[in-house]
Amino acid sequence: MIFWAPSLRVQLASTPLKAYEREVQSRVMKGQSIGNYSPIVRIPPSQAVLVDGVHVYVQLLDYHSVLTDTQREREERYMRALQFLHTHYSASDQVVANYQAQRVDYHGPRLHAVIATPPGKVNELDRIKRALDFALAMKRMIEVTGDKVLGGEFKTRVRIGIDTGMAVAVNSGRGDEPEPLFLGNPANYAAKLADGEEAGIYPSDRVRTVVGMSRLGDLAAQKRFAFLQDSAATHLVTRSMPDRQIEAMAENVRMSVEPQVRAAEFRFHRHQPPLSTIKYSELMPSNTIYMEMLSLFADIDGFTAYVQRCIETGKVKELVSNLHVIRKELAAVLKDDFKGRKVRFIGDCLHGLIAEGSLKETDPAATVQAAVLCAGAMRSSFVLCQSKLPGISNLGLAIGLEYGNTPVSRLGTRGDLSVRCATSKAVSESERLQSELDGDETALGSRALATASYRVKKLFDRNGRQSGLDYAAASVLLMSAPMVAKAAAQEDRPEFRGHMEL
Repeated sequence: MIFWAPSLRVQLASTPLKAYEREVQSRVMKGQSIGNYSPIVRIPPSQAVLVDGVHVYVQLLDYHSVLTDTQREREERYMRALQFLHTHYSASDQVVANYQAQRVDYHGPRLHAVIATPPGKVNELDRIKRALDFALAMKRMIEVTGDKVLGGEFKTRVRIGIDTGMAVAVNSGRGDEPEPLFLGNPANYAAKLADGEEAGIYPSDRVRTVVGMSRLGDLAAQKRFAFLQDSAATHLVTRSMPDRQIEAMAENVRMSVEPQVRAAEFRFHRHQPPLSTIKYSELMPSNTIYMEMLSLFADIDGFTAYVQRCIETGKVKELVSNLHVIRKELAAVLKDDFKGRKVRFIGDCLHGLIAEGSLKETDPAATVQAAVLCAGAMRSSFVLCQSKLPGISNLGLAIGLEYGNTPVSRLGTRGDLSVRCATSKAVSESERLQSELDGDETALGSRALATASYRVKKLFDRNGRQSGLDYAAASVLLMSAPMVAKAAAQEDRPEFRGHMEL
C-alpha cells in the first residue's frame, strides 16, 4: 500500500449549487424527475465544496423495538427490521425529492439530509424555513406511512435535529458505492439533537437565533425543548406539502412497498467468507446476506473540532487531503489485509464487517481474533499517518467491535440511490461502544468477548477494553496463530503498515 496525498481543489458552494438550481429548473420544464439528481454525489473525488447549509437528522425512534422484539425468532426479527427500514427509506425519499434536499445517507434508523439552496449566507433564513417545513413534512410522512403499511406494523415516532452553518462536502465513493459526506459542526450537532427518546423537532440555538427565537442554552437544554412547543414558531412554517399530498404519497409508497416487504420477498443466504468479495450491486431484499459476523466501528476522535479549525484558518485543502489518506488507509487495512468489507464511512467513522469460516458456518473465535488484529493494524496505520501528515497529532482512533447475526442488503429507492444496509444488535452495540471510548481505546462487546479465545481475552480488561492496542501489541500474544505468523513473515516490520512509503 502506497501512502499518498491527493491534490485537491476547494470550491465555494455558490457555483455548483447555482448549477444545481439551473439543472432542477431545466428538468422541471422538461417534465423530468428531480428525485434522483444529487450534485453532492457528483462532486469529483479531487474536489471539496464549502457548503453553507441546514443539516437535518431524522431518527426513527421505534426501530430498536423491532430489532429486539423477543416474540419473534431471530431471523424473522431481522427480516422485520429490514422491512421496517425499507418502508421508511422509500417514504423518506419521496419528501427529499419534493423539497430538493440533498439526501446524504441513511445509517440504520437515521437519515441525514441537507437543505443547501438557495445558496449564500444572505439566504440562510430562507433555507432554515425550508428545513423546518421539510422536517415537519418528513415527520408526518413517516407517521402516515407507518400507519398505512401492513395495517400499522411499522408505526414509529420520529425525532429530528436541525443545525445550520458551514461544512465541507466531499465524495470519496466509486461506482455503485457513492459516499457523499459533510464534515463540520452542523452535521455533528444536528445528529446530537436527534439523539434522544422524545419525539419532536429540535432546532439548535444557531437556528433559533437566525429565525428570531430565544436561545435555550447548552446542548442538554436544546435537546429538551421541541420546536412547536414555542408559539413563536408557527409563522415560520408554510406547510408547502399539505396533509392531503402526504396522504397521497404515503398511499403510493404503500402500494409499491407493501408487496416487497412480505416475507416471500425478503430472502436470506450466507456468503462465503471472506466478506471482501461481497458485491453490493447484487444485493436487494430478495438477495440479502444473513450470517454471524463481526461489526467494527473505527472513529477518528476529535475530528469535528479539527474540521472547524481548518475552516476557520483556511486549511480546508489540508483537512480533506488528510481525510482522504486516513480513510484510504483504514479501508485498505480492512479489505486488503483482513479481507473484511466496508459498509460505509459515516462522517469520519468507518463501519466494516469481518467473518472467518466457511459457506456453512462462521468460526466465532477466528472471526474475533481477525477483527482484533485488524483493529490493531488500523491503529498502527493511523499512528503512521499522524507521523506523516500535518495538523492531526492530537487526534485519536476509537474502535468498537461486536459479534452477532447481521443481515446485509440494499434497501429503499431502487437503482443508484438504494442504500447499503447492515443492521443488527451487533452493529448497534459496536457503534455504541465506539462512541463511549477515548481516542486510544479498543473495546469488545459482551458477545465478542465471550466468543474470543483465551489469548484474545488476555489482551483486554474485564470490561473488554484496552488502550493503545496496535498491531505489534496484539501480535505479541497471538503470534503463534498461523495467520499472524504468515502476516509477520511478509515484511520485516514492527507494525503491520510499516511498508507504506511517502
